[in-house]
Amino acid sequence: MAEHSLEPFLILARGTKGAGAAKAILDATAASGVYTFGELLEVASIKELESDPTHGKSYRLLQLFAYGTLADFTASPDAFPPLTPAHVTKLKHLTLLSLALQARALPYDQLTPALGAGSTPELEALIIDTIYAGLLTGKIHHHEQVLHVDSVTGRDLRPSGLATVKAGLETWCRNAQSLLAALDEQIVAARKRAEDDQERDQLFQDSLDNAYSNVRREAVKRGKAMGRFQDERADADAIDVDDDDEMVMDESPRPNARSGGPRSVESLDERAKKRAKD
Repeated sequence: MAEHSLEPFLILARGTKGAGAAKAILDATAASGVYTFGELLEVASIKELESDPTHGKSYRLLQLFAYGTLADFTASPDAFPPLTPAHVTKLKHLTLLSLALQARALPYDQLTPALGAGSTPELEALIIDTIYAGLLTGKIHHHEQVLHVDSVTGRDLRPSGLATVKAGLETWCRNAQSLLAALDEQIVAARKRAEDDQERDQLFQDSLDNAYSNVRREAVKRGKAMGRFQDERADADAIDVDDDDEMVMDESPRPNARSGGPRSVESLDERAKKRAKD
């Protein structure tokens, strides 16, 4: 958004020199929605102002809004052209961005002097304006007197700060590589554990299958043995029945040789009839 807002001032600066270029700087630094100025600093007509005794202050003003803070202005206000209220307000917003880039928790007692706020309501109004401008996101904790920053828009980078940024990026790359290496090790270890668990589960399942097969074979053997036992028991019962029948047959009365068999029975009947007559 800021780059598109800067585009009209870039066109103006490329088509003019001297006072026109200085005017482009004053308008760009006061314009609403313009918070980055790196491209404007690279325009040839703007660079020429750095050594211009008449418009050198305008060039330093552009550098102030690109890299500096309110404290830099108050330290040497004569080094810059007079600022309008719009300039001062924007410079306070940029100062808040610089502070938010350094810390995520900003107490009011630090922000108040840095932003030149005369009271807590004025300070919170500056913070709210910066949030509404889309420059940062965060939460104002009025009772705790602190601003918690969630995200913040970057500012232009000084050429001398490139080495610091490069070192920071290199450190980040090394940390990222170390993290990736550690993650790779964890992935390999996790895969190894998964393979070991799978192998152990397979061995356990095989042992269960073998145990089930053994139990089933034993049950089949026992079933066959029980069947043979029942068949043998049935045969034995049949033999016992035949022996009982023979015993019953053997117990029937046999003829008496001395009594003459049936004749002795007949003699008894005749004797009984005679006694009845008498």
